[in-house]
Parts: sequence; structure tokens; C-alpha cells
Amino acid sequence: MRLPFTANPHERQLIPDGRFTGPMPWVMAIMLFLSLIAAAAALSLAQSARQGSDSLSRQATVQILETDADARVAQQREVTAQLRKQAGVKSATIVPESEARALLEPWLGDVAADSGIPVPALVDVEFSTAPDAARLATIERDLSRVAPSVRIDGNAQWLKPWFDLIASMLWLALAIVLLLLFATGATVALAVRGALNTHKGTIEIMHMMGGTDLQVARLFQRRVALDSLFGGALGLGLAVIVILLLGERVAALEPGLLAGASVPLYGWLLLLFIPVAVTGLSMAMARWTVLSTLKKML
Repeated sequence: MRLPFTANPHERQLIPDGRFTGPMPWVMAIMLFLSLIAAAAALSLAQSARQGSDSLSRQATVQILETDADARVAQQREVTAQLRKQAGVKSATIVPESEARALLEPWLGDVAADSGIPVPALVDVEFSTAPDAARLATIERDLSRVAPSVRIDGNAQWLKPWFDLIASMLWLALAIVLLLLFATGATVALAVRGALNTHKGTIEIMHMMGGTDLQVARLFQRRVALDSLFGGALGLGLAVIVILLLGERVAALEPGLLAGASVPLYGWLLLLFIPVAVTGLSMAMARWTVLSTLKKML
């Protein structure tokens, strides 16, 4: 059984393949490289958002804005004890004053290290499940009995713009991939139409000798398949190199919002599938272009 893009030696001589000598394989490689980079960026951001939403959204920070240092320390301890008794609270950890002052250094500079400047007492809280605004308001109301100036802020509140940005970038990456696939299909159609015009005389002779449009379409399918496979392999290889190099740069960053920005296992399988899908799309586009064009030419 012969594959759809194969041809016997006599058919190959009718319309030469022109392997890798024209612009088609290189254009396909560029298109696939850009598509794979966009897809990898989307998958990495999705992985980062998923891990961030799972861990960071379950955390909250309690601030005690008491001016008296002794009262502030006492209230911090009491608030921590109360939090540890709350249902659904996984842990409550006192943040040392030195760490709280270090958080202010980017804004206050060396002045933040002055012990005479009061800073809020902080308590890091981790919940079993991400708390909503109503839950945080209830906890804040309960804690205000022992610390009137207490304030609790959930990480999910200030992370929402970050997650919204990631969602927008995911849609943008998907749109880029779709546009590149559309451009690839259009490029294939233009190249096939140009080749049809070049070999119009040969195609007419094939029809006079009893050849069918499907036989002609099979010849161009094979030519496009070879170009797509070569371009796909080249684009995939370059994309993998770039993704691995960027992955090393991201891994070197301090833990933060991009800590989980890496391509997951299913993402690599998807990236490997894209060149195969593009080859199938190119063959289908070549077949449709040949059949529709021949109906108008002959």
C-alpha cells in the first residue's frame, strides 16, 4: 500500500521535487519555529499560573498596625495563637521584625533599618484551601478583638491582575499560533499554484494520456510533504534549543511568580505534534489547491 504522498519513479520525473532548493522549506521552518516558541511560552505561562494559583492563593498576610512596640509584639503573638485555632488554617508563622524592615528597604532605603521607625507586625498565614473575601473578613473581625488595628490581605487579591495578564497572554499566544498556521496554509497554496503554472504543459499532457486530477494532486502532496517535514524538523530543532536555553535562564531566577514557568511533559508532546499536524495541514491544503485550480485551468 502506497502512502498518500508517495510516488513511483516515473511520476517523480514528471514534476521534479526540487528538494530544499526553493523557499518553501525555509519558510515552513520559520513559521513552525515561531509557532512552537509561541506555544511553548503559552504552556510555560499556564504551568506557572497553575502552580502559582495553587500555592500563593492559599496564603495571606496579617498586619498589626500598633504604634506601641510592646503592645504590637504581644498582639502579634496573640493573633498568631488565635489563627492557629482557626478551622482551615494550615499554618501561622510570625515574621521577624528584621524581615519586615527588609521588605521596606526598596522604598525607604537604609532608613528602614532604623529601629526607631515602627513597622507593622506581620504574620504569614497558609490555608488548606484558598479563602474568599468573605472568609478573610470574618477572620479579620474575630482577630480585631485582640488587635484592633489588625488587617488581613489575601494573596489572591493582589495576584488577580497577574493571573488576568497571564490569561490575556495565553489567548494572544493561541491567536499567534492560529495566525501562523493560517499563514502556513496560505503559503502552501501560493507555492502550489505557482508550481501548477510552471508545470501546466506537463499536466496537460498527463491529462491527454489519461491521468486524473487526483494523480496530479498526489504528486504535489508528496512535494509539499517533503518540504513540510524538512521545515518542521528544522523549526522544531531550533525551537527546542531556544526553549531549553530560556528554561535555564528562568530556573536561575529567584523563587517568585515565574518559579514554575517551564514546559510540562504534556506540553513537549504537544510541541512534537505541531509539526506533524502542520504537515497534514499542508498536504490537505496542497490537495485542495490542486483540485480546485485544475477545475478552472482545464
